[in-house]
Amino acid sequence: MPALSSDTNALPSAPMPIPNRGLHRRLAGYLRERPHLLLLAAIIILGVVLRLLWIGYANPDPFDGRVDDTVFYEHAARSLAAGLGYTGFLGPQTAQWPPGYPLVLAVIFKLAGPGILLPKLLNVFAGAATCLLVYGIGARLFNRRVGLLAALIFAVFPGQIFFSTLIMTESIYPALLCLLLFLFVFWVLEPENPSLMRRLLLGVLFGAAILTRSEGGVLLIAALIVWKLATPSWRRFAVRSGPVVLAAVAAVAPWTIRNAITMHAFVPVVSGIGHTILAGHQSDPYSPYHVFPEIPIQQKYADVPLPKREILIEREAAREGIDFIVHHPRDELLVFPPEKFFHLYKDDSEGLNWVQGAFASSRPAVETISPFVQHKLSRIADSYYVVVMLLALGGLLLSFSLKDKRRLLLALFVACWTAAHLMFLPTSRYHDPLTPIFALWAALFVVAAYDFLRARLARRRPTAASRGIQT
Repeated sequence: MPALSSDTNALPSAPMPIPNRGLHRRLAGYLRERPHLLLLAAIIILGVVLRLLWIGYANPDPFDGRVDDTVFYEHAARSLAAGLGYTGFLGPQTAQWPPGYPLVLAVIFKLAGPGILLPKLLNVFAGAATCLLVYGIGARLFNRRVGLLAALIFAVFPGQIFFSTLIMTESIYPALLCLLLFLFVFWVLEPENPSLMRRLLLGVLFGAAILTRSEGGVLLIAALIVWKLATPSWRRFAVRSGPVVLAAVAAVAPWTIRNAITMHAFVPVVSGIGHTILAGHQSDPYSPYHVFPEIPIQQKYADVPLPKREILIEREAAREGIDFIVHHPRDELLVFPPEKFFHLYKDDSEGLNWVQGAFASSRPAVETISPFVQHKLSRIADSYYVVVMLLALGGLLLSFSLKDKRRLLLALFVACWTAAHLMFLPTSRYHDPLTPIFALWAALFVVAAYDFLRARLARRRPTAASRGIQT
C-alpha cells in the first residue's frame, strides 16, 4: 500500500468555502436595472447630511433662557416620561397644546433618558422619510423623474433644514402628511375595495395627525371629499369610509376622556382654541401689541385655581373672538383673508427666528447664530422658496384635474389646510407641512418644461439637416 505523501497538494482536501456572491450579484444586477434607486439613495443621504450639519452648527437648547413652544414640548415630555401627567409651565395639568408630539418625545425620554439630541435625530429621520414618500407619491401620480426631482427639491429645502434643529412639529408633520397621502392613494383610490384593516389603520393615522396638530382634522375632511367624488354611491361611500372616521375618533377619544376627567370640561383635543380664535379675530390682528389679546381675561380670572382658570380663559376668549366675527363682517370677509393669506405664504425663513428665540417671551442668553449669518441665510431660504412656489403654481395648473382623484387630493389638502388657517392667525411656518406638495408641483413643471423644450428642439433638427442636404 503506497505511503501517503507529505505534500498537502496531494491530499484530497475539502473544498474551501467560497463567499456567497449570489446575493451581491443579484443586488448589483437589480440596481443596474434600476439606477433611479441609487439616485434616490443619494438624495436621501444628501438631505440627512445637510440636516446633521445644520444641527451641528445651530444647536439651540429649549432651556437656554427662552420661553416658547420648544420649552413646553420638552417640559411636557419630561413630565409624561416621569409619570407626572401632561403639565404646563406653571405645574398643573393642561390641555392647551396637542399631546401627540410630547407623547412621542416622552417615549424617547423614557427609553433613552432626557436630552435634545435624539429628538433632533428624529427630525432628521423624518426628513429622510419625507424624501422617500415624496418620491413614491411623485412616481405614482406623475412619473419617476418627477418623484426624484421632487425628493431633491425637498431634501435641500432651506426652510425645512432650519426647523430640523428645533424641538417642534415642523419636521415630523410633513412626513405624517406625506404618509397619509401615500397610503390614501395606494390603499383607497387605487384598489376596488380596501381591506378593513387598512381602513382602520388609516383612520388611526388621521387621528394621530389631529393629536399632533389639531388642524389636522381638515386633512381627513379633504380625504373624505375626494373619496366621495370617487364613490358615487352614498351607501357604498358610508360603508367604506365609516371605519376610517370611527378609527380616527377612537384614536382621539382617550385624550378627550382624559381632558374631561382632568380638566372637568369637554375638550376634544386642545383648550387653546380660544386664544387662537381671539388672536385671529380682533382689530389689527398682526399688530405686535395684539399678540396675546387674552391678557385682560387672564387678569380677570387670576385668582381662580388651575386648571379651571385655563378653561374659563379659553372659553371667554373664544366668545370674544366669535363676537368680533359677528359684528365685523367687512373685516372678516374682505380685509382679513388676503392679509392672513399673505402672512401664511410670504416667506420661508421663520425657522431661523425660532432658532434665535425671536418669538419667545424671553430671549436666550446667547445668540445661536450671528445676525449677519441669519440675514444671509434668510435671503437664501426666501429666494429658494419664491422660485419653488412659482414653479409649483405652474405644476398645479398642469396637474389639476377633477377626473384624476389622486391629483385632486393634493390640491384639496392644500386648499383645506389654507382655509383652516385663514380662520385663525397664521404665520409663515404654518405652511410648512405643505412643502412636500409644493415640491411635487414644482418638479412636475420643470420636467414638463424640459420635455416640451426637448421635443421642440428634436422637431427642429431634421429641418436643419434637410436644409443642409438641399444646399
